[in-house]
Amino acid sequence: MKILSLTKRLCSIVLLAACGLSSTVSAANFPYNYLEVRVPLSPGGLGGAYSQQFHENAHMIFEAESTFEDDWHLGGGVGFNAPVNQFTDLTGQLKLLSIKNKESDTDEFDKKLGRFATELNFTLHAWILPQLETGATLGVITAEEDYNLFSVFARLHTSDAFSMGAEFKVSGIEDNQFVVSVRYPF
Repeated sequence: MKILSLTKRLCSIVLLAACGLSSTVSAANFPYNYLEVRVPLSPGGLGGAYSQQFHENAHMIFEAESTFEDDWHLGGGVGFNAPVNQFTDLTGQLKLLSIKNKESDTDEFDKKLGRFATELNFTLHAWILPQLETGATLGVITAEEDYNLFSVFARLHTSDAFSMGAEFKVSGIEDNQFVVSVRYPF
């Protein structure tokens, strides 16, 4: 329980810091308009994401993932993106989720519709090489029980129209999960 309150405190601090960022900082050129295909490993499955900017510093995000065993993880919401410096961006997302997995199959309601939850996360993206983006995500999912989110990722941007990524989800709905992805910016 102490870890959860620590995560909520860190999320609050990051949000307050983002509100105080200067508007004179230039953008770090991270793409926020994309279509992504994800393949989670252990357990396997297939997923996807769609993000569309509707303002210079705001975007909509929709995600779906399943292992095809009568389960799913659906999410949708809004996010912000704020440049920290010319190589780094801070993003945050607030999403409404529907989660159905083996843990939620305890009664008829969960078997049909899953559990509804909210997610708040913050991600720090950084260019460490001209085509290599790395970052980490910290957040919390609030449902019947709360889940702490923490993941690290790297994404190789081979061109303006294609990138490959790898993410290790340390904690979240699925702990210790490795995910590979391809992203198509537009």
